[in-house]
Amino acid sequence: MKNRIPSNTSEFSNDLKYALFAALALLSVTSFAQTPKASLLKKITVMNKHFIYEYVRDDHTPSGETNVLIDVSRTSTHAINPQIFGNFIEHLGHVVYGGLKAQALHNPNLEPEFEKNEVPPYWDFEGAATWRKQGFKSPRFVRLSPPMNHSLAGSLYQTVELPSHRILQYKLAFWAKSEGDSGKLEASIRKTLKNEETIVWSQQMTVNRNEWQKATIALELPKGKIAKGESVRFTLKHVSGGAVDVDQILLTPNDNVDGIDPDVLKRAKEWGIPVLRWPGGNFVSGYDWRDGVGEAESRPTYKNPAWGGLEENTFGSIEFIRLCKRLETTPQLCINAGNGTPDAAAAWVRFFNDPADASTEAKLRAKNGENNPFRIELCEVGNELYGDWQIGHTDAEGNAKRYVQFRDALLKADPKLKLLATGKADEYVGEGWKRVFHWNEALLQAAVADGGKAPDYLTIHPLIPLPGIAGEASYEQLYASAMAFPTFTDRTLLPELQALIHKIVGRSAKTKIAATEWGIIVGGDKWREGPNHDTLSGAIFNALQLNAFMRHSDSVTLANMTAFMHGGGIKKPGGVVIVDPQYYVQQMYALSKPFFPIVVSQLGPGSDVPARGGLPGVKDIPDADVFAALTKDKRKMIAYVVNPSLFKEKSVRLEVKNFQFSQVSGKILTGLDTKAFNSIENPENVSPARFVIPAQDEKGIVAFQVPPHSLIVITFER
Repeated sequence: MKNRIPSNTSEFSNDLKYALFAALALLSVTSFAQTPKASLLKKITVMNKHFIYEYVRDDHTPSGETNVLIDVSRTSTHAINPQIFGNFIEHLGHVVYGGLKAQALHNPNLEPEFEKNEVPPYWDFEGAATWRKQGFKSPRFVRLSPPMNHSLAGSLYQTVELPSHRILQYKLAFWAKSEGDSGKLEASIRKTLKNEETIVWSQQMTVNRNEWQKATIALELPKGKIAKGESVRFTLKHVSGGAVDVDQILLTPNDNVDGIDPDVLKRAKEWGIPVLRWPGGNFVSGYDWRDGVGEAESRPTYKNPAWGGLEENTFGSIEFIRLCKRLETTPQLCINAGNGTPDAAAAWVRFFNDPADASTEAKLRAKNGENNPFRIELCEVGNELYGDWQIGHTDAEGNAKRYVQFRDALLKADPKLKLLATGKADEYVGEGWKRVFHWNEALLQAAVADGGKAPDYLTIHPLIPLPGIAGEASYEQLYASAMAFPTFTDRTLLPELQALIHKIVGRSAKTKIAATEWGIIVGGDKWREGPNHDTLSGAIFNALQLNAFMRHSDSVTLANMTAFMHGGGIKKPGGVVIVDPQYYVQQMYALSKPFFPIVVSQLGPGSDVPARGGLPGVKDIPDADVFAALTKDKRKMIAYVVNPSLFKEKSVRLEVKNFQFSQVSGKILTGLDTKAFNSIENPENVSPARFVIPAQDEKGIVAFQVPPHSLIVITFER
């Protein structure tokens, strides 16, 4: 038998020592006695100041079963912070514009991404249409002219996805003026079937002034003419008279909620998000918060500085706070420490938090309809500043110096802020692992130098970009390495980061760990061929990683899953809102409200996974990963049981000790295989279902089979 128990246990209370050795003794008396002598036993103990989790590996248990003891009399003294079930919104792709927002047209301001663009991105021209400068409160507009030189009349069009399965009424609004004589335009919605274009809806209007004026049209689509998820073409076309200039074109469904897609809002509310990070992500390192304030028509549209595409700036600070209020979630502000300055960051905090007359920034907020301060508390200083993909990236010493400068400016603006410092945890082997600790050590040492205030949180981004990080590997190998990573997080990454914090800040340090991005992410063009965030594989990874975070409830108190509408979250293909399997895992955990971690002792088979590329090797990974917790009122005990296996179901024998329950219920998330995903055609392909829990046997054991690649959440209720 090989014990991996910390040799120095003086830091633990007598109660915790008793819990550890009692668990060992209990397993020895019960399960070990039934184990063949030839078994190879390995005892894996994960301990921290508040909690014990023990796994004893035995590959020769009867029928390969896993034995689990949940002793409810032994709970952690440090509760699980619900903010570990947080999320984040980044301005990336169509997450905000075309996703979160209800307005359906991209680039309504008709602006370029690059100066070399010949037509506005997302739009096309036909006939006598020209792109010109000096639009309505924006740099560019489009002129639609009558036919000339044998050309067709000018038209401007865009392929668009409308939620016609949900609503048929829309508001079309745009700004227009005529050049000379009045001109007439036709707005239309068209679709193509078998290479033949048909008009679904159209309406003409006359523009008779040479000054910009707003045109507003109530648009109602005929029922049944557009299939669910079908793309159509929105067109503005010159019909007669003089040329007409157009700009700022918006097409918004009437059921929008303060500009937000109501289906996205509904799903987000049902998610139970406790904390929401914004505006990034890489995006924040090039973001100027002032661009997202003021009347929508005057906000600039330009190239997204991090991701390409266009940033419209119509979802800014006030829109974010209003969304948080609707979701009843805590806002988490990510500050631009890339090309931003400490002064700009402090001004942003004053915009959010100062009383209306206390500063220029607060007056700006009040001018935009929000007199009362927002009272932002969580401020994250920078994002991934270690990466050469990041605007304003730096080295360890540069980040440390930068953090101190931002800290001082931010706390001067509001001393009550809780600050998150940009830590590093994105390399897991070799020299990369050394870089992780050099970065974090430099940061923490600089923060506490000369009596300085340590950060409230050290941020990490334990992301695994597949398949790229693993090198050449089969799907099965990629999957095994991905599912092993949460065990590495649990036994190596989090304990060593916490040890570093204690070493530099002190054992009584209040600095916590915040995983402000985490999950499987895109790692190359072939990402869909491997385990990924859109499929069940990403959901199983999510469950394993949440179990790891909860085992470290004393140090990990905030986490933001990747992500709200990119990564494994809410999606909007064809204008239809669906959710990925990972959404359901996050929801199942968050809504079950785990609070007090319970000592879990586990004996059963396990496996080893070798290192692959940049992913570490991990030994003694339990076949079934189990975590348990009480709710805050202690009326319910929740067990989270994960079987990550690709193909094999697992037998689990679960004993609950010191908790009298009157009823038990279960939910399961699984699918045909780990590549299963949700779609417009089958939106609930992978979704939670009822799982029948067998009755206890005469010894008080609940025995059940856990299907491959599945999560089961079991609720025992008094």
